[in-house]
Amino acid sequence: MKSYLLHIVFFSLAIGNAVAQIGVDVILANNDVNYSGKNTAAKNNTDYLIQSWNKGAVRLSNGSIYRNIFLIYDIVNNRPIFKSDSGTPQMFKTPVSEFSLNIASEGKENVIRNFRSGYPALEGNNTSTFYEVLSNGKITFLKSIKVRTVDERASGAIYSVMQKQQINSYFFFANDKLISAKKDKKQIYAILENSKHKMLDEFIEKNHLKMKTDEDITKLIDYYNSL
Repeated sequence: MKSYLLHIVFFSLAIGNAVAQIGVDVILANNDVNYSGKNTAAKNNTDYLIQSWNKGAVRLSNGSIYRNIFLIYDIVNNRPIFKSDSGTPQMFKTPVSEFSLNIASEGKENVIRNFRSGYPALEGNNTSTFYEVLSNGKITFLKSIKVRTVDERASGAIYSVMQKQQINSYFFFANDKLISAKKDKKQIYAILENSKHKMLDEFIEKNHLKMKTDEDITKLIDYYNSL
């Protein structure tokens, strides 16, 4: 499977002011998009990764690339939505194979998050499912983000309430195989080469990694891929 990291695109587009090219690769039928500005204003709306538009880049299945366009990731429908020049939310006509979001953070550096499809079917996901690429290399560390409705009762409350939550699951991709994983050192080591375990242990100790967060595991896999 070809590996593209669209965050590289941002370095070349940051200087320019490219906009989405309205044409054969996009569809202007707004009735196909169940999205409105009002939805993004809701602080508890979990249907979208981020409840605001962010600059991004998209690679379509036909190889076309759209840079520096405003995107939002609709998790429930497993699709990125873009905002046209007129400000109208639109969906892509040609399937999207990969996209990146350049997420602004007040007082901090922007965070670029990369999403890719095309991986083997596993655990209810298929080749069209988007995964966030946390680390890319001989071992690719992936996160699947889903929205589930759960029955919760707050402390002291009499009745439970059905609420939506974003649920994360993790996978490794290597040798054309997708493997389900947990944020657990023992399970992760079972996937990695035995000859590298000692170096990984030293890296974990030196960097004080607890191996319970996305950031810690990403650092470890980045290091492993560099060996």
